[in-house]
Amino acid sequence: MFFKKKQEKQNQEVVVELSNDFKSALRHFAYYYTNGTLPFVIGDESILKNVDYREILKEEASLVEQAYAIFANVIKMDSSGKVLNQTQAMKRAAQWIRHVCTHRIDNYMIEPEFEDWEVHLH
Repeated sequence: MFFKKKQEKQNQEVVVELSNDFKSALRHFAYYYTNGTLPFVIGDESILKNVDYREILKEEASLVEQAYAIFANVIKMDSSGKVLNQTQAMKRAAQWIRHVCTHRIDNYMIEPEFEDWEVHLH
């Protein structure tokens, strides 16, 4: 499972935790986003080349929220909680970031286009 179940006593509510691998993937995404190194870990530096996304998005919390939602929606784990596609999840979030930061100044096309499930806010 992608999470651990803990049950202290019989007939008590089951507490669910995310896997350590997922927690690590989320922490790394936050780190790379925040310190500006996301372009270097997604396998395609050109997506965010010369885009000062941290400066552009610092006043746009809902756009950052959407980037995190895309990351969380795209990431996949096996039954033990091991993350299978961390780079792909970060890349899809980076494509969103590029789009919202540069849509007025360039004709960047997201390939493939986002599907509804990728951008859904839960």
